[in-house]
Amino acid sequence: MGLAAVVGVSAAALGLTRLVPPLRSADESFRDLAIAYFTAPAPQHPGIVLVTLGEDLFATLACRSPVDRGFLADLVGTLEAAGVRAIGLDILFDQPTLPALDERLRQRIQRAKVPVVAITALGDTPLTEEQRRYLGRFLDGIPNGHANLAKDRLDGTVRWHVPRGPDGLPSFPARMAQVAGGAEGREVPAEPFRIDWHARPSPDAPPFPTYPADMVGMLPRGWLAGRIAVVGTVLVGVDQHRTPLSVAGLSTPGVEIQAHALAQILDGRTSRDLSAGWVVALVLALSAAGVALAAAGWPVWLLVPASLLGLLALWAAALALFAQGGPLVAMMAPSAAWLGGIAAMTAHLSLKERTDRRSLMQLFANHVSQPVAEEIWRERATFLAGGRPRPQELTATVFFSDIEGFTTVCEALEPEPLILWLEGYLDAMVRVVAAHDGIVLRFIGDAILAVFGAPVARTTQAEIDADAERAVRCAIQMGRELRELNKRWQAEGLPAIGIRVGIHTGPLVAGSLGGLRHMEYSLLGDTANTAARLEALGKTVDMRSSPHCRIVIGEPTWTAVQGTVAGLPVGEMALKGKRKAVRAWLVLDREGEVVRPAAEAGE
Repeated sequence: MGLAAVVGVSAAALGLTRLVPPLRSADESFRDLAIAYFTAPAPQHPGIVLVTLGEDLFATLACRSPVDRGFLADLVGTLEAAGVRAIGLDILFDQPTLPALDERLRQRIQRAKVPVVAITALGDTPLTEEQRRYLGRFLDGIPNGHANLAKDRLDGTVRWHVPRGPDGLPSFPARMAQVAGGAEGREVPAEPFRIDWHARPSPDAPPFPTYPADMVGMLPRGWLAGRIAVVGTVLVGVDQHRTPLSVAGLSTPGVEIQAHALAQILDGRTSRDLSAGWVVALVLALSAAGVALAAAGWPVWLLVPASLLGLLALWAAALALFAQGGPLVAMMAPSAAWLGGIAAMTAHLSLKERTDRRSLMQLFANHVSQPVAEEIWRERATFLAGGRPRPQELTATVFFSDIEGFTTVCEALEPEPLILWLEGYLDAMVRVVAAHDGIVLRFIGDAILAVFGAPVARTTQAEIDADAERAVRCAIQMGRELRELNKRWQAEGLPAIGIRVGIHTGPLVAGSLGGLRHMEYSLLGDTANTAARLEALGKTVDMRSSPHCRIVIGEPTWTAVQGTVAGLPVGEMALKGKRKAVRAWLVLDREGEVVRPAAEAGE
């Protein structure tokens, strides 16, 4: 069951965290939190600079949208003169401005001595046909790549990069890496990849050197030489996107997102996420740990805080590992495995407990006192196996009672009154047995079979003697109970009765017999048979224990109770079905009643 729970919980944890949107969203949110707050600081990327067009610049340009093409042409020339390795223009040229300026920019790009890459748009980008035609004409002969960002459908966050469009068109960063010749012989990835965001050197420093476009001409040549310059706008509300770097609601400019993807391609880096194989191993391990914790049998008040503390420790360890430069562990699947393992095993143990309890209660019915029921349940591990009591040898006291003259009573009453009368008798007697911590095993017509000292085996002679005394005192109390019952029955016109009780203490074999549909807790051996024979022997004993009861006990029982109850030796008698003679004793109830011969009691 433990292995099945581990495998099942692990599969569910891995599957649900990928297929259930809220769980996947929570997983991504944890990643974003870790990246935003716990990424280890790193130097600015040495191969990329950002050249930004901000609000201050646009306030001075003749044309704001589309961006002044003359200014851009001059900017390309300035960057070329500064010795950059390549230029990327993250600006979409989908609308014309002044024809002379448009052509000047095209000529400047085409004649540049360094590669210049512009952006285009994939087919699902919302552009008019006229915009697409103009964009195509402008980019004719100019290296380009699509600048479309892959946004998560759940929350619109950019976490992945698609290096090739559906038609095979490379992305803007992929094209930049190709033309700049900086991928060091590595092929540009063909499949989408999770962006490994370049860390900041400090909270106040950007991940890439960033310069306003209107200040480029005044920068020292060494600040730009040999680097790839990525040009783009940094305007509030324009080309701004949500990313894991978007702390406190701030958005990330599209040009910076492109730079992160470009840097990752140039460096040949992959995401710092824990590999799939290790994730599966971690999930299996945590599921097994959760199952083991629940299987330890801790009480709920201790299991719940231990589970939560374990979960907090897992999350803290994952963040600490990432902060130290280790892999990023998405915690939803491991957390689900940990809690799922605990929940699954707890549910299994709870179900097993209910099954075992139901099985025990079916065997012993409800005819037990609360202390005995608690003892049976508390000590179930000592005698329960496979949901049923296993055979065991023990020493116990067997109690067998029968109604005197029951056949006469049956003849005197109609069926319905007879059953009601018998139910009242049995109910009263069962309460007496339960009050003395005995267990009623079954009714055999009007007879009652009970046991004192099972199914939890006694380990000391004192415990065995205590069971014997409880059984004898139970029989005495049943006689007293009959005194009150007979008074009531006689007032109702019902017959008065007496009972015989046989009690014997000794070794026996106890266990459950039967199958799934019917199972009984049975007592096998000489002790149970002797108790029944002693009850039958009571027919031949002239004296009574009390006016309505005759209690005959075997010598082992008498040895246990002598000195605590009164009794008379019946003699050493051969019982039917037994080879050896058995010494028997008649118990006397001296409390408030005069012991009379059976003939005087109206038998």
